[in-house]
Amino acid sequence: MPKFNKKKSFNEFFEEISPRLGVRKISFRKIFNYLDKLTDPITIVETGCLRIKDNFEGDGQSTLLFDVYTQFRGNNSKVYTVDINPQATKNCSQVVSKNVHIETGDSVGYLNKLSKIFVDKKITPSLFYLDSFDLNWRSPEESGQHHLKELVSIKSILNLDTLVVVDDSPISGYLQESEAKKGNLDFVPFGLVPKPTISGKGYLIHQYAMQTGAKLLFSNYQTGWTGFN
Repeated sequence: MPKFNKKKSFNEFFEEISPRLGVRKISFRKIFNYLDKLTDPITIVETGCLRIKDNFEGDGQSTLLFDVYTQFRGNNSKVYTVDINPQATKNCSQVVSKNVHIETGDSVGYLNKLSKIFVDKKITPSLFYLDSFDLNWRSPEESGQHHLKELVSIKSILNLDTLVVVDDSPISGYLQESEAKKGNLDFVPFGLVPKPTISGKGYLIHQYAMQTGAKLLFSNYQTGWTGFN
């Protein structure tokens, strides 16, 4: 259960925690600024939960951030998250509140099941956050394909205002610069990309977005779109 002072605003909580978010700080701020404009209840669907407590710079602790945000919003705002790793979901359950529904299993199958439940209950996700399939930066195809399958499996219950965000999806060159500062040049395979494009986990979703007319809202280390339905 996260410890925070409910007398504070979520923005105050976020500003305290943001220095620990590393390359995700800018885009997480954009995510919450966007959600602030939507009406309650806020419903967040996430693939790939937090795996290690306090690993903010490593995985962003997105489940924890979403948990705290929905608690501040109230009015039946909730988080739904799935991870195939049972140790990860166990660790997650020890960190977040009961406001988070945690499922262990394949994300695509879970999203198909969740979509039917949401249709019956007339629930529309405010945010769909994808971060499930570990990425091989030199061979991103398998991860990219999996995340595209996730989007397709839940697309029917999204609306034009649903924010879709994919973690580990920087513009090519952005990651190269940030990793070069760490002296980790061998980590990044995108130096030969002829022009800027979305890389990493979301590169196929970006191609799909361009074909379907979805709107690119931001691309830092994470990339976000609206208009997928």
